[in-house]
Amino acid sequence: MTIAYADPRTHHWTHRGAVPLPELAFQHILGAILRGDYRSGDTLNTMRFARELDMSLNPIREAIIRLRDIGLVEVTPARYTKVADLTAPESRAAISYAGVLAGTALSMALPTTAEGVRSDLAAYAEEIGRAQAAPDRDAAAIAFLTAVDDLVRHPRQAMHLVEATILAQCALQFSETVPGDDATPGLVAAAEAVAHAIRAEDPDAVEGAVRALFEHLA
Repeated sequence: MTIAYADPRTHHWTHRGAVPLPELAFQHILGAILRGDYRSGDTLNTMRFARELDMSLNPIREAIIRLRDIGLVEVTPARYTKVADLTAPESRAAISYAGVLAGTALSMALPTTAEGVRSDLAAYAEEIGRAQAAPDRDAAAIAFLTAVDDLVRHPRQAMHLVEATILAQCALQFSETVPGDDATPGLVAAAEAVAHAIRAEDPDAVEGAVRALFEHLA
C-alpha cells in the first residue's frame, strides 16, 4: 500500500513506492482541487481525467469514490460529480477532527519516537503559533499532521489519518471563515503547549494539547 503525504511547501500530495492506477488518478484529481483548478461546486469530468492520464474510466471512478468517501466530492448517479462545498464554515470541523486523530496517534507513538522526529514535531508546532501569515500557519499545521501520519504503523489507521489530513488541508485552504494573519494569544499558547509536551515526552499532555491546538485552528 502506498501512503500519501503533503509537502507543506507546495501543498501537493505525493506517494512513496509504486503507484497503482487508482492512486495515480486520486493524486491527479486531488492535486487539481488543491491548486484551485476546480472550485467548490465545479463539475468533475471523468472522461477528461481519463484522457489526461491516458487510462480507462475504472481507476478514475475508484479515485472519485475515494474522494467522495473523504468528503471532497459529491456524487449523484447519472446526474453529476462535483467538488463538495469546501468554503462552508462547517467544513472547518475537519480541522479539529484531524487534531483529535493526531493527538491520539502521537500520544501512542511518542514513547518510541526518535529524538530528531520529536524535535521536528515541536518545531512545526511552534511555527503554527509563530507564523505571521495564514498560509504559513496552515503549511506548518499540515507539516505537523503529516509528520504524525508517518508515525502510525497500522495501515488502516494510517490511511484514516492521511485522509483526515487531506480534508483538513482543504478546509484550511478554502474555507471562508479563516483566522486572520495575526495569531491570537490563545493559539500561540496552544502551540507552545504542544511543543513543551513533546519535548517533555509526556503522552497524556501531548494528546490534550494537540486537540486544543487544532480546535484553535478551526
